[in-house]
Amino acid sequence: MKIAITGGAGFIGSHLTKAYLDAGHDVFVIDNLLHNAHHTVDERARFYHVDIRDNKVATILQRERPDVVSHHAAQYNDESAGGRALADADVHVHGLLNVLDSCANASVQKFIFASGSYSLYGQVNPALLPLHEDTPLCPLSAHDVSKVAGEWYVRYHTRYYGLQHIILRYADVYGNVGDDRSRHSFNYFTTMLLQQQRPVIRGSGNDKRDHIFVEDVIQANLLALRHGENCTLHISSSQGYTLNQLYYMTAAIMDSQIKPLYIAGSGPDIPAITLDNSQASLILGWCPQFTLHEGIRHAMPRLKEHRDQAVAHKEKCSPQARLSYTARLIHA
Repeated sequence: MKIAITGGAGFIGSHLTKAYLDAGHDVFVIDNLLHNAHHTVDERARFYHVDIRDNKVATILQRERPDVVSHHAAQYNDESAGGRALADADVHVHGLLNVLDSCANASVQKFIFASGSYSLYGQVNPALLPLHEDTPLCPLSAHDVSKVAGEWYVRYHTRYYGLQHIILRYADVYGNVGDDRSRHSFNYFTTMLLQQQRPVIRGSGNDKRDHIFVEDVIQANLLALRHGENCTLHISSSQGYTLNQLYYMTAAIMDSQIKPLYIAGSGPDIPAITLDNSQASLILGWCPQFTLHEGIRHAMPRLKEHRDQAVAHKEKCSPQARLSYTARLIHA
């Protein structure tokens, strides 16, 4: 099967690229490298350094004629930044429509769309947990509004162009080791503990979230190649853990006795949110294989190795190191 991955240099996209290639598929990646680097893309995949809003996307898909397009390109979600509505819509709506139209013209058979996460649902009644896919959406940020709009454009193209689709709403995905911008608390906690520093937790740390290990996300995407038609699915654990539980689980695995530093949050604790994954089990035959504890244990060695390499590279490239290297060249 020939597969195109937009955003294939990103966290999930790069993992998907490797997994699809390992499964024997023919894979090419489209990415503008705005948030990532070329070296994250598996060298076995063909790479197109192109923005999804560019007209070149149509030319690429016409030439390659993929069977499936896995759309994981997204605007970086910086909730602290204001005035992002136009930028988010430009990528998540304009860019998505460009890809969808290109898919229709290239006779792509299936479109896999990575939508938003639990924040699409806004403030929810705890009595409704875990949330099902038909729970009314109430996006509270421009980023999420554009993602919801994207879902409807995907459904629109299914009706009018005969393009099969599957929409995946991920829980909070963790296991990333190569991107310092990762907003998952596991990365932050691990980094601080490796530096022997106290992590900061805003509020009580009792807000509960649904976490899913990246390897489980990849398995769901592998199954989505051949299963699921015109449906929306939660890829989640259906289990909730508080920030405190996540921290002390991470600290215990790292054998650290460091206590977090609690400071007043900007508002009340956000209600617990978990996502029901029974539809993914029914339609894809998928269920998560890693508990949060197991996922952290698997991710920890890779994260430590990446941090060690980053520190070694930083020391090698420090001004003192460069000065010493230059002096040696002059002396020679």
